[in-house]
Amino acid sequence: MSQRTNEEAPRVDCRVDAAGRLVFEVDLPDAVAPQLLLRLRPKKGEEETTGHAVELLAEPEAPGRWRAELGDNPRLTEGRWDAYLLPEADQPRRRVLPGVRDLRLLAPTAPVEPLLDGGTLRVRLPYATKDGFLAVRAWQRAGHAEISRLDPAEHQLTVHGRLVGAEFGPGAAALLRRRGKGGVARESELTVGEDGAFRFTADYRDLPTEPGASAVWNVFVRPATDAAPVRVSRLLDDVADRKTVFVYPSSVVRGFTFWPYHTLDNDLSVQVDPAD
Repeated sequence: MSQRTNEEAPRVDCRVDAAGRLVFEVDLPDAVAPQLLLRLRPKKGEEETTGHAVELLAEPEAPGRWRAELGDNPRLTEGRWDAYLLPEADQPRRRVLPGVRDLRLLAPTAPVEPLLDGGTLRVRLPYATKDGFLAVRAWQRAGHAEISRLDPAEHQLTVHGRLVGAEFGPGAAALLRRRGKGGVARESELTVGEDGAFRFTADYRDLPTEPGASAVWNVFVRPATDAAPVRVSRLLDDVADRKTVFVYPSSVVRGFTFWPYHTLDNDLSVQVDPAD
């Protein structure tokens, strides 16, 4: 998209309030009944199928200023939602640029509690896309293991975190599962504390390797013997894409390089490559 088109796009301010709602505000002096449209970005080669239009309401004390709130509904499924403006019913949609983004209440020390819907964690995070437009990153997880700290060492990785939307029971453990159909798994002892806190250490020496072959191991926490494993991730802050922002040191073990990293979904995985 051209720079001129970018410059002509309206700017939308957004913030997170104390109730966890997303609040959008935009100046539209000539609008009558505008709407904010969120469209789920389809996978490559697929067409758009899902969208939500949110009504913009005029601000009585600021003529030309419009406001929309995104609370519990609509429920945004996991993915990336591009933001558009519908100036009027008979006009085409327009991409919007991010204005002021006030995400202070998403900081780890902030008082906003995670949004739980019947045990399902729902996270919505406004961010700027690579081409400079406004979008919302959404996660929807039935149980979630939130990372609070990662401690890489010579041949191991220690993970500190908190379980959200589920409870620990007998048989709780950490799991590293090799990515791919029928991938094998390795189990690590899990130390459980108060309010869902947990800690475990994944020893790279326990992960099998194949000469000359690379692999990726996805990291999970199993809350109990009969519970489904939940992905270990970092979702509850103001960073939409952690992969290139938080880079951790690698280790060389038995001729292989082990590198913990965040995926494009902010999940934790370990990349294994031949050291040469």
